[in-house]
Amino acid sequence: MKKLYTHSSVDLDAVASIWGAKQFIPDTKNATIEFRPANWDGADAEGGSLILDIDANGKGIKGEKETSGLTHSCFAFIVNQYASETEKKAISNLVKFVDAQDTSGLAVKVIAPEINKEAVEVLSSTGINAVLRSLQSIFYQNDSIVVDRMSEIFSGMLKSGIARQRAVIEAEKANILPGGKVAIVTNSREFATNGILFDQKGIKVIVYIDGFNLGIIREGSVEFRMDHINFRTIVKNAGEESEWFAHPAGFLFCRGSRKAKAETMSKVDPMVLAEVANNFFQ
Repeated sequence: MKKLYTHSSVDLDAVASIWGAKQFIPDTKNATIEFRPANWDGADAEGGSLILDIDANGKGIKGEKETSGLTHSCFAFIVNQYASETEKKAISNLVKFVDAQDTSGLAVKVIAPEINKEAVEVLSSTGINAVLRSLQSIFYQNDSIVVDRMSEIFSGMLKSGIARQRAVIEAEKANILPGGKVAIVTNSREFATNGILFDQKGIKVIVYIDGFNLGIIREGSVEFRMDHINFRTIVKNAGEESEWFAHPAGFLFCRGSRKAKAETMSKVDPMVLAEVANNFFQ
């Protein structure tokens, strides 16, 4: 069976490279993993094995170097060489983060050098590298468990990234009202669809229909509440006033959601909700 070698006390590049090799390189999914000191020379490596994030006297993969002298991570090399275009796009931000962390030791400062000290502290203590260090504090000197747990997270990020690409397609199918500020989304299956409509399409209010669920949700910069009297009047006229939930922050007004599904169809016409919302932008 093929083996994967990397250094003990794994860092982000090492653990991402192990996951990337198993995920993308043919015939490596079931490879066993062995950990060696970072200065290991690779002399006793088995034939056909891969040495990741260790130089091992030139036998290992340490990442590509640009003519400018910039060195990329081992993880970036694996993704660029073996992942499909869809997979590359799905985890492009993860590759950028691992690259930045591997070259600087503090990815946040490289990716966003203009942010203030407090933001650096918050992002550095909650980002993917902080997750790695948290696992290492629990499973001290147990690299195998750390790699397994981090691999689950990376697999989730890959699936989430691919789902976001499907969400882009869903967003294109939304019914956008004249003026381009209000959209009706029907039976969305992707969590990111609303975000894409808000961030990339300039939509300010979404009326969603999801099975029996019906609701209206706003983008962050919108100032009027989704339980505005104009919307409450529509609901009241339909005799459903007690059935609708208004979020205290005002960004959601709904009869059924993914968290609490409605069991019957609403009498409220979604288009009426959308048209009333659209009037706010005239």
